Amino acid sequence: MADPPPPQPDPSLKLTKREEYTLGFTTIAFMAFSVIEMIYAFSSNSMALLGDAVAMMVDACTYMFNGCAIRRARQQGKEDKWAVLGPVISTFVLIGAMIYIFYDAVSTLASGASGDGVNLVVVLAFGLANLVIDIASGVLFCAYPDAYKAVLVFAEPESLEADGGMNIRSALTHVVADTYRTIAVLVTASAAMADDAISSTAADAWGAIAVEIPVLVMAFGLGRAAWNR
Repeated sequence: MADPPPPQPDPSLKLTKREEYTLGFTTIAFMAFSVIEMIYAFSSNSMALLGDAVAMMVDACTYMFNGCAIRRARQQGKEDKWAVLGPVISTFVLIGAMIYIFYDAVSTLASGASGDGVNLVVVLAFGLANLVIDIASGVLFCAYPDAYKAVLVFAEPESLEADGGMNIRSALTHVVADTYRTIAVLVTASAAMADDAISSTAADAWGAIAVEIPVLVMAFGLGRAAWNR
């Protein structure tokens, strides 16, 4: 019996080293920033920063796995099961982490905690630095317009070349979610600094809760895309 013919490359999948370079930058930037942010999250007693640091660490691990999967797909000429493994794992880990942070924030608000236990200057400084990283990462992903459509409006991509494949969509999902988280942290911290009537502890808890909304929406959207794949 003759051996079956080897699988043929997918002609519509045009991956280059640009995808790997893009994910390499985001991996290093997010991991380095998240380690520093987590240290200051504990020192400043900020749940919002802690939630963001945990999410960014998951993001960085996801980017690394995405990069490996893209290299494999580029070498084989097609995407296989490894293309969705990273997105699926990161979805469950991210949802679990966000549920824990959400519970902690709600408990703080329910207990009526007040006072200035959170260093808002540190929170704002990290928020602004994080926003710079998000913008730089977002610019790199502008090469994949269909990926933006898929992530922001849940539209199916018109071409794999403009979409960049499942792993580019997975990475972009995390970048967009992190941008939303950063904006939420900046808004709540700024409000607490502008109005003395707003407790920094309460503002930080509300910021942590606001962080959960975009992260969970993006996580479920990524999980749906991986399931459909």
